[in-house]
Amino acid sequence: MATKYISLSNLPDTIKNEIKTIQNANQVEQLSLFIDNQSTLSGFENSISNTFNAYDLWSRFIRNQRKLVKISEAPNRVVVSRSISDKLEGVMYEGKLEIAPALIVGKDEDYFAWPSDREEKVERALIRLASQGKIAKISGKMGDRYAVYFSIKEIANELKSVNQTLSFAEIKQALQILKGSELNFKYQVTNQAGEQHYSESKMNYLSSIHFSGQQGKSTVKCLAVLNEFMSQQIESIGYRGYYFNRAQSFKRTLSRWLTLRLYHMFRYASVGKTHHFLLRKTMIKFGSIDSEDIKKSRLTAIRRDMANTMKDLIEADILDSYEIDNIKDDEGNIVDYKYELCPSDSFCAEILSLNKHNKKITEKAKVLDEQELQANFIES
Repeated sequence: MATKYISLSNLPDTIKNEIKTIQNANQVEQLSLFIDNQSTLSGFENSISNTFNAYDLWSRFIRNQRKLVKISEAPNRVVVSRSISDKLEGVMYEGKLEIAPALIVGKDEDYFAWPSDREEKVERALIRLASQGKIAKISGKMGDRYAVYFSIKEIANELKSVNQTLSFAEIKQALQILKGSELNFKYQVTNQAGEQHYSESKMNYLSSIHFSGQQGKSTVKCLAVLNEFMSQQIESIGYRGYYFNRAQSFKRTLSRWLTLRLYHMFRYASVGKTHHFLLRKTMIKFGSIDSEDIKKSRLTAIRRDMANTMKDLIEADILDSYEIDNIKDDEGNIVDYKYELCPSDSFCAEILSLNKHNKKITEKAKVLDEQELQANFIES
């Protein structure tokens, strides 16, 4: 979108009548924090984006599922179930999520399409644009929502910056699949004090997507309304900065995903500290297998995939080295592998920088909360 800010006058026609007011990121305290992404680490100033806590660690994408499936040829059960099991900053998330495909209307027949690696790339690029300031608070018939405004060309340019190429038609279809695909969460949260609460919600990956403009495919103006979970994460500062270019430049999906995961999980990376994981559990979290009950041939295949990813991360100077221990059953058969990752000096410096950035955002949020409380007290 050519304009720096969005207004009622340049909204797509499909949503214009539903909106009464628009507040751009510089006018909304929560959004001003979300786009406050200046880095203290030299060399990576222009590549910070945000990643949502827990949400981006769940296996929300169907790996290697690029094809459309005719409805007439679809399996009886099209909803894919995945487990949720992760501990983040002392908080344990356990449960399951279900992924329902989008319905794509064809000329002669309709199709099902599940969100896959391509849609994950586009979602990451979309949040990168939002983190740069192309996000606004819209209010109207649907209540208060957060929406990202952009052009197809801007998404393409973000992808190009990390050596990814998608046509304008592919980007548009990916956005439509993100809009049409549905997530159903059912999980239990246990905090550090042992207190538990249950959460359940159903939503699309994007609440809505709107296109307008007649200047050609590359400059089509777009508005993507974020879903309820993303909006809640923005409200509660439930996100964390990461280096978009570092995580998204790998050709392998697993390498991109594991790097993003390390930014979340290895928050105290330093020389001498290591990060551990079991292969089967990690590949379930990634989404390439559905359970730990897999054949030996499949275990060999996912170990090969992880070996390639380890090579990627070492070449990118994210890891210095790693070690593998065989996990055997009572009969001496190898049933799993335990990985121990040693971070590079460069990655430790990145984590330190991101920790400082996260602390700065948290402190600003506290100041804003105190100012709001004082203002409310004076008014009362």
